[in-house]
Amino acid sequence: MVTLNDLLPYKLTYTQVDTTFTAEMKGHGQTILEEAIKIGVGFRGAVIGVATAVQESGLRNLDYGDRDSLGLFQQRPSMGWGTREQILNPHYAAWKFFSVMKADCPGKFGSDYLTSTQLYQVAQEVQRSGFPTYYAKHEESAAKLVVELVNKLGLDDDPPKRVSLARKTDLTIKRNTPTQIPFEDEYSDGGDQHPDKGGPGFIASNSDYIALAAATLTGIAPGIVIQTRFLELNGKGETVKEGPIEEHTATTGNTYINQTRAGAVCDPGNRVVWTVEIINGDTDGKLTYAEVQANYWPR
Repeated sequence: MVTLNDLLPYKLTYTQVDTTFTAEMKGHGQTILEEAIKIGVGFRGAVIGVATAVQESGLRNLDYGDRDSLGLFQQRPSMGWGTREQILNPHYAAWKFFSVMKADCPGKFGSDYLTSTQLYQVAQEVQRSGFPTYYAKHEESAAKLVVELVNKLGLDDDPPKRVSLARKTDLTIKRNTPTQIPFEDEYSDGGDQHPDKGGPGFIASNSDYIALAAATLTGIAPGIVIQTRFLELNGKGETVKEGPIEEHTATTGNTYINQTRAGAVCDPGNRVVWTVEIINGDTDGKLTYAEVQANYWPR
């Protein structure tokens, strides 16, 4: 059980704003938490990310802002933060924020910057705001939200093990047929979670896990619906658990899709796969790239 004191390592000296978080805001907060865990900055890093996004966008995925600023963190395409489409993907935006934070802050503040440096100083190193101390006023509310999310998802302070897999060769996706995506390239496979090398399973132990899968598809007419889902299979290959379905809409040219599974549990003897299905349409599609990244905590 994580407490508020665990995530506030020093006495707060700035007047705090008590924010009431809507369901939408909590959803974005969970995205930030997931990306913080995946990149290795943990729960305290998530507090910094949430507080920054509250100040920048009200923890909303805005498609407008000052000049060309966009998204949760009001990142600017013209300043090298990514394309408009990337920045408006909350997972990408949070990942980019933490990537810059991890690259810039240790050298300036030291290896313990997450707990020894004021939140607004860390946020400012990334954001370069004209009002850097404004981030500080959201620290307590951000910490409360992260505590709520962490305890709801059943996470703890134990560092997770990591799995990172990809597929770079083409794969036909037949319409109206859920296709399990097999992964051929291993970048990290803590605990041998990808036992069927080249196969679709990426979690294969009794564990809690968070996973993010993404793919690039082509050859699908614009407007066609694509469904993705995480499935848990038993040793016979039978589906024993079905995660939520997420729907995506095909676009002209390449279609980029992603899905996150958080707060999930894989039972003993089972494995987890990710499926992609084209709903109706006139032709099959082609997957040209896919990846899955997962953090897991053995039970």
